[in-house]
Amino acid sequence: MATTTNYAWETPDDTDLVKDGAAAIRTLGSSIDTTTKALNPSTTLGDIEYRSSTANTNTRLGIGTTGQVLAVVGGVPAWATASAGALTLIATTNASAASGSVTFSSCFSSTYRNYLVNIDGALSASSGFIQIQMRAGGTTQTTNYYGGRYQIGTTNTAYSVGQTNASSWEITDGSSNKFTITANIMNPHVGKVQMNTRYFTRNGDTGGIQHGFIDTTTSYDSMVIAYSGNYTGTISVYGYGV
Repeated sequence: MATTTNYAWETPDDTDLVKDGAAAIRTLGSSIDTTTKALNPSTTLGDIEYRSSTANTNTRLGIGTTGQVLAVVGGVPAWATASAGALTLIATTNASAASGSVTFSSCFSSTYRNYLVNIDGALSASSGFIQIQMRAGGTTQTTNYYGGRYQIGTTNTAYSVGQTNASSWEITDGSSNKFTITANIMNPHVGKVQMNTRYFTRNGDTGGIQHGFIDTTTSYDSMVIAYSGNYTGTISVYGYGV
């Protein structure tokens, strides 16, 4: 009996009688049905198929759960929990000529040990600043901020500023600058919070680094970003390091 090259489906020989055609078609159809199902084992929305160790047979990988990533375990695809080092977006806000401050409520928890805050925008004030303050249970921490900032411009003019028992961390200042700030806030939920930043003012062509800490053992759950004048831009908070 003749067979197909790839799947060995049985087909009629040239010498078979016409009267045997119906049986041959049924046999061929059954073979096609069996092979197709083996190559398509999915049963549920979101299933993924991959080649198994058995020829012409695929394996079904059921859909994973929210937050999982596709990995390889034992040489085959498998769903796994995302790496602890990966950034997870906690909150973001887009401001257009907003004045005053933005509060990120309940952005710190025991889920993540550290947080990345990205601030990208511009200030309209003639002498602008960005400040970060921690909050706990609805109360803003207004004392015990310590740190230092070093800044340098394209004219090689440099200066440093120290903060002792200040009311906030003042991240940047300048005149109507467009800027990018990346701040790492470490251990806010377990006390002895630490902070370090890198920032660059795009139309002032200055940049700097800053470090700081809060001299308390308070567990903080929220944060306030305060600024002078109007602020236009995006502020995002990411968690990492479980």
